[in-house]
Amino acid sequence: MKFSFIIPVLNEEKYIAKCIYSIKKQFGEDFEIIVVDNGSKDKTVEIVNKMGVSLVYERKKGISNARNTGAKKAKGELLCFMDADGILSNNWLVEVRKTINKSNVLNLVGLNIFTNKNIIKKIYYNIFTLFAYLLLILNKIIFGKVFLPGNNLVIRRSIFLKLGGFEPYVAEDLFLSRKFWMLKNEKAIFNHKMVIYYSSRGFDTAGYIRTILYWILASVHRIPGDNYSYKSKNIR
Repeated sequence: MKFSFIIPVLNEEKYIAKCIYSIKKQFGEDFEIIVVDNGSKDKTVEIVNKMGVSLVYERKKGISNARNTGAKKAKGELLCFMDADGILSNNWLVEVRKTINKSNVLNLVGLNIFTNKNIIKKIYYNIFTLFAYLLLILNKIIFGKVFLPGNNLVIRRSIFLKLGGFEPYVAEDLFLSRKFWMLKNEKAIFNHKMVIYYSSRGFDTAGYIRTILYWILASVHRIPGDNYSYKSKNIR
């Protein structure tokens, strides 16, 4: 079994090296790293080229397009989606293998934790994370369905391609989840030990309340995803 890590990038010179290093530190050699550049104009491509990972290009703007291109290029049976500002916990891939071996389920979801040097902001931002995951747990208990977040997800490549990948809209992971839930013979498992630490840049850039309102709006009204959502939250 081989894993393919897929990381979409757009001007990520500040984060991408640490992200890739966190993957390379994972136990085992049964994985590849694919970085999909979506039109970076900073030093992102230069940095990636020095790190010995696969670099592909997607000219059509949008994080969904970049992720889908990475999935098509992937050689692994299992796709691992994360964002460029994420840092894997040291045992992330170990937890993935353990969960698969124990459950024989190949679609997994992990836990995201926001980081910030300001302890007040760190607590404040992670209140949203706690609330979101409580909703996910309730959704699993009541409806038997697990939400598939696009930035901490392991999914069978064959299933992902069968579903048509991510749709070109904001909240692309919600639309993928809805399609996945229609499959009768597939299920996903949430493992809270599959932790990815993310920067709080989305909240810092657009504001906490504005970000949440943007995600809520995107879940009920399809917003074209031709830009990376944290950089353009048009809520007034």
